[in-house]
Amino acid sequence: MPASRMSKFEIFIGTWNTAGKVHALDKTPATTLTATDTYLWLPGKHFIQHLVDARFGAAASRSMEVMGYDRARSKYVARSFDDQGVFDVFDIDLNRKTFTIVGSSVRFRGKFDAGGNQLAGIWEMKNRKSAWQPWIDLVLTRS
Repeated sequence: MPASRMSKFEIFIGTWNTAGKVHALDKTPATTLTATDTYLWLPGKHFIQHLVDARFGAAASRSMEVMGYDRARSKYVARSFDDQGVFDVFDIDLNRKTFTIVGSSVRFRGKFDAGGNQLAGIWEMKNRKSAWQPWIDLVLTRS
């Protein structure tokens, strides 16, 4: 069986320990982020399931995401669902060691280290004036 379009995302498969610094935004104070991110192939290796168990300061946050290739749009996408009932669709890409996520109001750009065992980057969020501003400085380290 030939490799799927998603084979370039193989680097994610496994469990990651995530740590971040959340910047103060508008009326939201700065805090920390800790999480466990787990990436699993779905049968057939055409989709990746991403499970997140996170804490923003003392507040728990859980989500599930499915990453795949959208043939109709000719793009890699992620569909995310969280424990607050929020659903988002993101364009994603992995170009060499640089991973990007782009949504309507948030985006991420990060880079894997040479061994593929750490991903460091920054999430940005649009502010009320639709300008991008730093949101979360993030490091994922393979368990």
